[in-house]
Amino acid sequence: MSFGFIMISLGISMILSITLIVRVWTQRQSSGRSATLIAALMIAVLWWTACYAFEIITPINELKLLSNSLKFVGVVFVPVFWLLFALQYTGRTAWLVLNRILLLCFIPFVTIGLIATNAYHQLFWQNMGIINLGDYSVTDAIYGIWFWVHSLYSYALIMSASYFLFRQFVGSPTLYRRQLVALLVAFAAPMIANAITIFGNQILDITPISFTITGLALTWGLLRFQLLNLVPIARNIIVESMGDGVLVLDAHDRIIDINPAAKQVINAQTSDPIGKSVAEVIDLVTERPDLTAQIRASGGWQNEIEIMRKNDKYVLDVRISPLYDRNHQVSGRIIIFRDITDRKRAEQQIRSQNDELIAVNHELVEARKQAEYLTQLKSQFLATMSHELRTPLNAVIGYTEIQLAGMTGTLTDEQNDYQERVLANAIHLLGLINDVLDLSKIEAGRMDLIQKSFNLKKWLDEIVIQNRVLAEKKQLRFEVSLDPQLPETVVADPERLKQVVINLLSNASKFTDTGYVKIELARNDADTWKISVSDSGLGIPSHAQETIFEEFRQVDGSTRRQHGGTGLGLAIVRKLVLMMGGNIRLKSEVGAGSTFTIIMPYLADPARSAVSAVAIGMGEETV
Repeated sequence: MSFGFIMISLGISMILSITLIVRVWTQRQSSGRSATLIAALMIAVLWWTACYAFEIITPINELKLLSNSLKFVGVVFVPVFWLLFALQYTGRTAWLVLNRILLLCFIPFVTIGLIATNAYHQLFWQNMGIINLGDYSVTDAIYGIWFWVHSLYSYALIMSASYFLFRQFVGSPTLYRRQLVALLVAFAAPMIANAITIFGNQILDITPISFTITGLALTWGLLRFQLLNLVPIARNIIVESMGDGVLVLDAHDRIIDINPAAKQVINAQTSDPIGKSVAEVIDLVTERPDLTAQIRASGGWQNEIEIMRKNDKYVLDVRISPLYDRNHQVSGRIIIFRDITDRKRAEQQIRSQNDELIAVNHELVEARKQAEYLTQLKSQFLATMSHELRTPLNAVIGYTEIQLAGMTGTLTDEQNDYQERVLANAIHLLGLINDVLDLSKIEAGRMDLIQKSFNLKKWLDEIVIQNRVLAEKKQLRFEVSLDPQLPETVVADPERLKQVVINLLSNASKFTDTGYVKIELARNDADTWKISVSDSGLGIPSHAQETIFEEFRQVDGSTRRQHGGTGLGLAIVRKLVLMMGGNIRLKSEVGAGSTFTIIMPYLADPARSAVSAVAIGMGEETV
């Protein structure tokens, strides 16, 4: 082989390598790791080729031997980069992690180390010399055992990469098969050349010369088949398995890729539409001229279209997006079909249901307004009736008390007994009427609270005086506790709060036969204080505790119950407490008594606040 032919071949190989490195390096942002690995691979090829070219042209034997050693830096890494690229290209990315890449590079690094230290062990070369081949000279060597280990390892990597690519070759569409053919040719040539060199006892290494074929094949793949732009693994793993139809067109509206879902959606008329015009394959494009215009438009397009298939109407969501080359020129289009028939039917059903719900809600609003109006009428009626009933009932109580006081004459014992019964029942009836009136006022929003400051001890003493007698009549202990940490005065409506506490104490005495009744005032936290009314009475079952504060609810609702009442007391208690900004809690156990706890906030004195406001206003005027 002449010196001129060899140098021209090596020069072409280096020029192609440099061109490929520059080209794929500019594509690394769009092509990712595949472009980076191809660039690294071609750098290793360039290093190998350049070192071998220098080995041939230099007349200095020491530099020939040095170049021969240095070229193995490229030689050992070409198979590694080839395998890494094949793994990335075919989607086997599990190996593309740092620890596994370092594992693949272990033997290459050991090889470089053994070459650098070969003079001490001769594991790579047993002997190295220079042989003249006419116009030029090259190195020749008797290889050691590690050379064959390195060679077997390199061939194993190259064969593995080729196997992965060939597996990808099977079943791929035409475009991707052509890409794979270019890749296989690119490395079949140097692998065959290297095998001929090593096992054919060739003195001249023809592997770097064969890299010219590698460069041409890769350039062909990049320019003709968009190698690195359209990677088959992305299609096979993603596009083939997509439920959406994917159709890829070139700049001339020819189909260059189509997935199975797209074939079903568009009802393609041919089994192999690749390479054919989209109008030739898809009837819908011919029937809809506006689609042709949108397909050829430079910008993206999205719309819903209706098609007939098997006598049924289907709705498709169609998206058309342009594909650009590196010069930002439109090189094709991608069309994505999505069958949204079920979604549109569901939307229509939901719309119908929403219309029905709107109608029902309108009816409910009207019914609610009517119910509120009737409730207001009821409350007004009860308030009026309660007021009208209290007037004659107060007269009954007044006249009965006058007769019992002897102001109308002396009564016999029997008459006195009858009048006392009349008075007791009248007072009981008045209490029931007052409860109904209070509840009606609260529901009608006519209950007014008078918030003012009052002395807690005096207020508590008044309550004790009114309720101790009732407890002592049943021989119950009446216990009172006032926390010294409480302030002397608090702000609330003292009369309504007294009504709440008296109601709770009355219930406690009523439902307790033995033991005690207790009222306790104490500090709760920095912002609240509490009133607790407890007893050792019957207790309230757990199922009744959930409804005990509702109107007309009683623990024993039967007509034969031992204790009377309307069931309004606790409902009024709860409503009044909430109106005063507090809350009420119940803790009870059957047979162990009950504890009602009222939590009240510390409020500012409204009278004092008004005085302060006046003072501030006067101060501002003075200023």
